[in-house]
Amino acid sequence: MTQLPRTTPEPTAPPGVSPELVEQLAFRSQLRYVFRRAITSLDSTAAASGLSPLGYHALLVLGGAGEAGVPEQELVEQLASSRAHISVLSRSLQEAGLVRRSHPDHDRRRIVLSLSGEGWRVVADIARSHRERMRELVRGWEPSAFEQVLERIMQVYLGLEGRVRVERLEPSPEQR
Repeated sequence: MTQLPRTTPEPTAPPGVSPELVEQLAFRSQLRYVFRRAITSLDSTAAASGLSPLGYHALLVLGGAGEAGVPEQELVEQLASSRAHISVLSRSLQEAGLVRRSHPDHDRRRIVLSLSGEGWRVVADIARSHRERMRELVRGWEPSAFEQVLERIMQVYLGLEGRVRVERLEPSPEQR
């Protein structure tokens, strides 16, 4: 199996502990390391656009809803935060010109949030920048390495056996 980046020597199992468990824990640790690097990269990309991680997550939720937007209460649930915090966040995003607030059916208590034109531009820019940073993180990985990591995730996290096929959609910069 292709290994994710390691910073420590190959682990050995202590007496009474399954070597398979140690290997699975090592894999989970390695995967979490890559995941944390990706999240850190995303957070810094969002910060460069003036967004907190929660603000960017809110824009993702709203963008995923399309033009219809999301009721503010659903955003509270999606972001696992308090109504007061999300109300302040949504007003801040509106003041920044990224979000529109509306009251459908003329019900002043019900607020629906959606991305503004500027919000769509910002999330597209962040997505483009984040994709470039993620490519740097996995530069040099062959499709077979992704296949092995994805199969390992299926096995270790989901208890599923299966094959994954990864194909390049475009030539890598090294191949151009």
